[in-house]
Amino acid sequence: MIKTFIKRYWYLEKIKPFIWKDLIKVLIWQRRVWKSYLLLQIIDFLYLKWINKNEIIYINKEDLKWDDIKNYKDLYKLVKDYKYIFIDEIQDIENWEKAIRSLQADWWYDIYITGSNSNLLSGELASFLSWRYVSFHIYPLNYKEFLYFHNLENCEDSFYKYIEFWGLPYLKNLKLEQEIVYSYLKDVVNTIILKDIISKFNIRNIDFYRKLISYLAKEVWNIFAAKNISDYLKSQRVNISTNVVLDYISFSKQALFLNEVSRYDIKWKKTFEIRQKYFFTDIGIRNVLSWWFSSLDIWWILENIVYINLVSAWWEVFVWEINKKEVDFIAEKDWKKIYIQVAYILSSKEVIEREFWVLKLINDNWPKYVISLDKKSSWFIDWIEHKNIIDFIYEL
Repeated sequence: MIKTFIKRYWYLEKIKPFIWKDLIKVLIWQRRVWKSYLLLQIIDFLYLKWINKNEIIYINKEDLKWDDIKNYKDLYKLVKDYKYIFIDEIQDIENWEKAIRSLQADWWYDIYITGSNSNLLSGELASFLSWRYVSFHIYPLNYKEFLYFHNLENCEDSFYKYIEFWGLPYLKNLKLEQEIVYSYLKDVVNTIILKDIISKFNIRNIDFYRKLISYLAKEVWNIFAAKNISDYLKSQRVNISTNVVLDYISFSKQALFLNEVSRYDIKWKKTFEIRQKYFFTDIGIRNVLSWWFSSLDIWWILENIVYINLVSAWWEVFVWEINKKEVDFIAEKDWKKIYIQVAYILSSKEVIEREFWVLKLINDNWPKYVISLDKKSSWFIDWIEHKNIIDFIYEL
């Protein structure tokens, strides 16, 4: 069935254990990450398992073919005789959750639903589906997928292409040149900002919102408090309250445009919501928002690159401060933990000491890494390993 596009095996393997289970499978994503194709991959997998195609229904609400499905009654009537149910952009169906809950209560159906952006937040899902679901956040291409999609070797030149253009799958169809790619990405940005954020959340101060997002794009590496952002904008003669800043950032998070990384207190095992970092889901979009990309930007976005590759490999990621010094990332997965410091270049003994010193303060036996663009990869200081950033994200 699927012959004309490259499969995202990374996600298919994560979803496979839940196929044929009665949990509702929910796929959530930012725009333009080939959501429909991922659903079709799952259908293709079912065909390979000799599932009769007459047991499967695939509904894409962006296709006029399904325009007559207006509400939950229409949906239920159409799909109730199929065992495997795939519904793309389900939020466009009024009260869709009533039909899905009814189907799921029968314990016979295998259901897959998708929604882009803020329409299927985890909090809403808990209410809509009474916790009888498993969700998957689909990200743009990670570094290894980027190489695979574009038929590139794992090398420094490919890495620089990755951080300049990033991972929207459609770029496979474009020449990787800045003017061409950024023209496409500007349209993606306008769609996300205008349709998914400004229109949906009825933002009136559009000029301020754009200034806020541009500010975050340029300061993507920094830890923020909302009041600090508000104070900065006031210094630029933009008089906006802290609450409005928090609201606008929240809207961007709901659109899966921004990702919030909370601080993590190791001693008390809890997160603090006072000061966070914000990373962009797509670095190419971040580059467009900061008006262009040059080699000078690399230092500022290395952490963003590491963050997205970690979360797309299913790590849960936090930031932390110890003795008023920042630990860039604490990442946890499957009862494992790693600590990460991200640096541009370890250019002197002083820089090496600064980056390794923070990790030396952590008194446990979990792996600790300093990663940078230095070409020499694996070497140690006091059991703390240095790795080249390209090697690190490729091996995740």
